[in-house]
Amino acid sequence: MVALEFLGLLLILTGAAALLSHGAEVLAERYGANFTGSIVLALITTLPEYMFVIWASIKGHYEMAVGSAVGSCALLITLGYGSVILLATTRLSKKPVKVVELSKHTQVDALYLLATALIAFGLAYEGNGFDLKDAVILIGIFFAYVVHVAKGAVAFSRSSSSADHSPGALRKSIGFLVTGGVVIFFCSGPFVDSMLEVARALGVSPMTIAIILGPLASEMPEKITAYITVIRDGRLAEISVCNFIGSKVNHNSLLLGTMPIVAVLQGQSGVAGIVSVPFITMTALTVVATISLSRRRLERWEGVAFALLYVLVVWGAFHVGAGQMPAAHG
Repeated sequence: MVALEFLGLLLILTGAAALLSHGAEVLAERYGANFTGSIVLALITTLPEYMFVIWASIKGHYEMAVGSAVGSCALLITLGYGSVILLATTRLSKKPVKVVELSKHTQVDALYLLATALIAFGLAYEGNGFDLKDAVILIGIFFAYVVHVAKGAVAFSRSSSSADHSPGALRKSIGFLVTGGVVIFFCSGPFVDSMLEVARALGVSPMTIAIILGPLASEMPEKITAYITVIRDGRLAEISVCNFIGSKVNHNSLLLGTMPIVAVLQGQSGVAGIVSVPFITMTALTVVATISLSRRRLERWEGVAFALLYVLVVWGAFHVGAGQMPAAHG
């Protein structure tokens, strides 16, 4: 019964992802791939992850909250990122390309990705966790990033002459995005729960669920949206890449900053024990991904390499016991 529920919700989320993909294409023509992928799609498709992390934090399972956030970040920049490159540069796409060309704006976004990862690691290392001060810093960085991308979107819209600026096309695009977002919002929670029930039935440990299986469930809408976009046209790969960058910046700042806020609201001073093998692995992988993005040319071999790097995520999950587990501290 649980398996049937999981498959049914997966089909519904796939349909919602298709709507997001169609809506994103029109919006990208008007405001650019960076704003559409990094902000709009990233926020909509990250809803399941926020629900998972907030739920786990409220229940006091900070090890699962951190594990899910870390696992999601690592999954996006390895298996997710690599798969998008492979889809865009092979016949799996209806309109494949030899090389995924990235704009200078995406290169700048990659610098935000690197900065948020290093700042989050520095804050976690400095206090052996996150407190309210760290939450303010992390959330502030995220809003600075939103402002930066939004300014670029306005400039792109003014300079673009090829985009369809008709009100009807824009309303249709927004309608697709809103409909897909609403479906994801209401179905993502039950989908995550059904995935966890399947994992428990298989006898998988809680931390493995949090780092490996949790992200596979909560990030499913995002990955499906990215894959459908690239399968339709390899030339749209930058939208998917920006989606992953924006989501990763989102995870490194706003999502991580949410946990100490929940802890403070529950009478604690913050969340301790953030720095662990998976957290260090995630930060190192982010640095490697930033180097790749800075080249502005994503080739097929990079897709293979990053997909294989997901093995490091799995390795980190099974060695999580080597470090202190996150917990609220008074």
